[in-house]
Amino acid sequence: MPQTSPSVLVIRLDAIGDALALTPLLAALRERSIPVDLVLRGVNAHIFSSRAARAVYIAPFALRSSTRENLRAIDEFAEHLRPNAYTNVLVATEDPGGYRLARGIGAPERVGFINGWGKPLKSLWARTHVNRVVVRSAGLDPAAPHECDVLFELGRSLLGDHATPTRDAARLRPLILEREPSRSSRIAFQVSDKWQRLGIALEDVVAALRAAGNAGEVHPIAPESEAAYARRVAAASGIAVDRYATLEPWKEAIAGARALIAPDSGAVHVAGMVGTPTVAVFPPIAQYALQTARWAPWAAPYRAIRAENGWPREISRALGELL
Repeated sequence: MPQTSPSVLVIRLDAIGDALALTPLLAALRERSIPVDLVLRGVNAHIFSSRAARAVYIAPFALRSSTRENLRAIDEFAEHLRPNAYTNVLVATEDPGGYRLARGIGAPERVGFINGWGKPLKSLWARTHVNRVVVRSAGLDPAAPHECDVLFELGRSLLGDHATPTRDAARLRPLILEREPSRSSRIAFQVSDKWQRLGIALEDVVAALRAAGNAGEVHPIAPESEAAYARRVAAASGIAVDRYATLEPWKEAIAGARALIAPDSGAVHVAGMVGTPTVAVFPPIAQYALQTARWAPWAAPYRAIRAENGWPREISRALGELL
């Protein structure tokens, strides 16, 4: 008997913040009782709660690799997933492995991104792996859509022409948290080497941390995987940094906080989905306005700060406006 009820696989082979941008799409599918499985990476496989998807698979292949061994791993994974009989595979990634996996699974509808004339050869290649496409800009789109809006379009044929991605944190929060954390009056401050990777000096991070303390009790948090950077910040500021070995207590620390201060990172997007007021610090790139429009906290009040010209002095003002 042919399958008539939809069953969806979403492939997102990116970082934590990228995965979290799927949340409004997952919420819409869940509210329509459409079962969803996810293919994620080990780094983001536990970012959602058990309510977000029926099953979560960790991709057993490398990104951006076309070695014989890696192609075999993709084919074997597709063979493993094929008995799930998905009606729809949504390729929410730019990585070629996601497209190869979708073709290998062979669902009746496979939806992915193309870049049109921005990357014509890549677009032609993608069309050989999917049978429905969503056009997105090869760079930052001058129309400035949010990443959540872009990903939502992958599910358009399932959700209908009039569906819109919710910005109601009460609907999104259960897809991130397994349980409701205790509320705190503290201000969470994300300590991450993402500050360094964005070109933001340690002394400025410490100055921002101290400025946050002027607005209330500050709670520096960091993943255990970035312990070395956390120790540097603690030594320079004289403020202890709490480190988390797993994602769940780290998410709860953000969700229970009065506010969050963080660089453009996964922490910003956790806060954005659970409704925690956020001060998001972005590097001073040439396309700053487009970057902040694409990656601003989705469903939480926020202030964006451009990391230039003594920006830590803006922390107290931003917190005052939010709180």
